[in-house]
Amino acid sequence: MLDLRSSVRVAARRPVFHVKHRLGLLAAALAVLVLTACGQLASPEGWAAPVAEGDLVLAQLDRGTLSAGSFASSGTFNERWRFPAESDDLDLGAIYATPLIDGGVVYVVSFDGNATALNLETGRPVWSALARVDGHVVSTPILQNGRLFVPTGSGEVVVLNAEDGSVAARYFEQNGRIWAAPVASAGAVYVGKFDDRAVVALSASSGEALWEVDLDGAVSSDLVLGGGLLLAGSLDHVLYALDVDAQGREVWAFRTDGWIVAAPVVAGDRVYVATLRGSVYAVDLATGTEDWRFEEAGLEFRSRPVLLGGILVVADRDGRLRGLNPATGTLEWQSNLEGTDLFADPIVLNGEIVYLTKSGELLRVTPSDGAVARVPELEA
Repeated sequence: MLDLRSSVRVAARRPVFHVKHRLGLLAAALAVLVLTACGQLASPEGWAAPVAEGDLVLAQLDRGTLSAGSFASSGTFNERWRFPAESDDLDLGAIYATPLIDGGVVYVVSFDGNATALNLETGRPVWSALARVDGHVVSTPILQNGRLFVPTGSGEVVVLNAEDGSVAARYFEQNGRIWAAPVASAGAVYVGKFDDRAVVALSASSGEALWEVDLDGAVSSDLVLGGGLLLAGSLDHVLYALDVDAQGREVWAFRTDGWIVAAPVVAGDRVYVATLRGSVYAVDLATGTEDWRFEEAGLEFRSRPVLLGGILVVADRDGRLRGLNPATGTLEWQSNLEGTDLFADPIVLNGEIVYLTKSGELLRVTPSDGAVARVPELEA
C-alpha cells in the first residue's frame, strides 16, 4: 500500500499560476462531497455560520436569506430585517460562506457566486448590483486593504473591491477547489488548497506568491493563526503547523485518528482539534505533542470547538453536545438533541454559545452545564 507520508514536503517559491494535478485525490474528494452535500449542485442547502455585532445576530434562517435580529428577554428572536426581502424579487442561492461584518457593512457571498454588500442597520444593498464570482463558493472570504478575497470551488481567488463589488483581480488557474477559509496577517493572505494539497502565502496587495508548501493531504479545515504558526487541518488526519515567518517551514505535524473538518482552536499554549471520528485532542502549540485525548465512538465533529467559561464545548453533527475540562479532557456534561443537525460553526454571545442548525433553528447553550434553549419562532 502506498505510504502518503513518504512524499516530500518543502517550502518553495513557485509561480501563482502553477497547478498540480492529483488524480489520486478523487476518492477523497468524492467522499467530502458526500459529507458536505455540495455534490448535490442542483439543490445546495447552505449552512453558513451565524455572526454577531454587539447584540445583533445575522443568520441564514431560511435558505438563501440572511436575517438580522436580536434576542429578547423572553428568549425570542426579534427580526429587524432580512435580505433579500420579498420585494427584492431576488434569489441569492444557498449560503455556505460566513457573512463578514466590517465598518457597518455586511458582505455576503452565496454558493452560486452571488456577492453583495449590505448596510448593517437596514439590510439594504450598498453596491448598485450583485457582483458575480465565477465558480461555486463554500469558503468564507477575507477582507484585506479594502478588498474582498473570495476563494472558489474552481480554484481561483477572486478579489472584489469592497467599495463597489467590481472585480480587482483573479489569482490561480481555474483548477482545484479551495474550501478552507483563508486567514491574513502582516500583508499576506494564506490560502489552503484542497485538490492541490498545499498552503500558499499571497501578497495582499499584489497577489504575488510569497511561498507555497506542499502537504500530504487536502486542506479541509479553515486555516487558523496562533503563536506565529499557521494551522491547517487535512484529510490525511494531520494537523500541520507552519512557521509563517520562515517561508512556511513545517514546525510540527500532529497525526489524529480521522479527517479534520472543524477548524482548530488556539487557547494559550494549546491548540484543540476535533475529528470526524469523534475524537478531540489537546496539543502543545509549541511542540505538537499530545496533552490529552477524548474520544467517543459514533460522534462526528464538524463545527469549531468553543472554549468558554472554563469548558471546551464540542458539537457532533447529529446534535450531541459534549462539555470537556480543557485541562484534562474529562467529560463534564453531555446534551443530546434529537433530530438536530449541527454543521455550522457557533458564535459566542452574552456568555452563551449560539448554534444554528441546518434547518435554520437557533440554539442557545450554557457552557457550564450544557443546558439548551431552543429559540422560539421569529417575532417580526
